[in-house]
Amino acid sequence: MVASEIKKAFVDVACPVCDSPQSKEVRSSQYPENISLEELQSVYCASSDHTLLDRVVSCQSCGMVYLSPRLDACLIQGGYEAVEDPVFVAQNPQRIQTFTKSIAAITRRLGYQPKGKKLLDIGCAGGAFPVAARTAGFDAQGIEPSRWLSDYGRRTYNIDIRQGILERDTFPKNSFDVISLWDVIEHVPEPHEILTTIHGLLRPQGYLWVNYPDIGSVVAKVLGWKWPFWLSVHLHYYVRATMQRQLERAGFEVQYIEPHWQQLQFGYVLQRASALVPPVKALERLVTSFGLGSAPFTYNMGQTLVIARRK
Repeated sequence: MVASEIKKAFVDVACPVCDSPQSKEVRSSQYPENISLEELQSVYCASSDHTLLDRVVSCQSCGMVYLSPRLDACLIQGGYEAVEDPVFVAQNPQRIQTFTKSIAAITRRLGYQPKGKKLLDIGCAGGAFPVAARTAGFDAQGIEPSRWLSDYGRRTYNIDIRQGILERDTFPKNSFDVISLWDVIEHVPEPHEILTTIHGLLRPQGYLWVNYPDIGSVVAKVLGWKWPFWLSVHLHYYVRATMQRQLERAGFEVQYIEPHWQQLQFGYVLQRASALVPPVKALERLVTSFGLGSAPFTYNMGQTLVIARRK
């Protein structure tokens, strides 16, 4: 564990799904003794590639996997608020393409007409998803804790992005027809709290769209601790059953769950992968030398999409 003066920055937490305080250790903490509070907070950014350093536990009641102890929620929020991430937003054109396809597939499957519907994207980073949603016909807006990222989204896309985190009084009740959490719920210190807040913000029969990395996926099982989503920024690790239970507890009914395919530049994917698997760096250099770094690359590493409805 970290040095004694830093330990007070960490809190023991109960299971986020069932609130049980009983857990068993799955993996011990890997923090170096001399790490500073500033270094801890610097982990929390949109394109973080910091490998998992925290203690991982499994709930003895429901099997949910999560971090405990973890950094205090206020310190995590402070880290996200301060982050500047030009590397992340450079991939926005590819993200917008991915989101455009995803929105079309979701609305087609649900028989849903976006025109005139209000959508909120929570943790929208540089605004890629709200942009795609606006193009699809939604009245779209976002909320993002990073001052730099929220400002980037407003300036670049002229999209309504509020800087901050979602709290119960951030928006009036029954304000939205759709609320989305793209690669966000695993970062949130209190997922049940944010889900119940979302429930109150949705209009009757409103939809919640959630994308998350699934530790029950084939690729996660094959790669084990080398799976790229084992990161200190990810506080919670869901499988389909625990995700469904998390949503149902907050008053949602799952409509369907399916893999989510992401498109990014090939060079960017290799760059992120090389931080976790150093030998990939040689492949990244080779791809760059052949001018293929900007080529679109579609992949799935366990990312999973859940469409749920407010009961």
